Amino acid sequence: MRLRPPDWPLPLPNAIHHIVEDFLTDWTAPNAHILPLRRFLENCLSTDLRNFFAESCFLFAFTHQKLPPSCQQGYVRMQGLVGSQELRHHAVQAGLLQDYT
Repeated sequence: MRLRPPDWPLPLPNAIHHIVEDFLTDWTAPNAHILPLRRFLENCLSTDLRNFFAESCFLFAFTHQKLPPSCQQGYVRMQGLVGSQELRHHAVQAGLLQDYT
């Protein structure tokens, strides 16, 4: 960036995200690629980019003024995650939902 020509048309970036490029790279690795990229984009956009269950979106709607994009696009338009007993059990075990049973 310091060596760019004076008439370079692009502005200086506020943040830069570096990734490893290799033919053998597993681009779906959660901790190596997806999580750092999601955190970088969340920092740039000042929003939460995680996916939430309908119950969490419901609580967000009553406790926050701004909903995360996944809640805006899914829950509010009635297109949220379809739950099952097994999925709910895993979410409770992971601490994502409270067990009301």
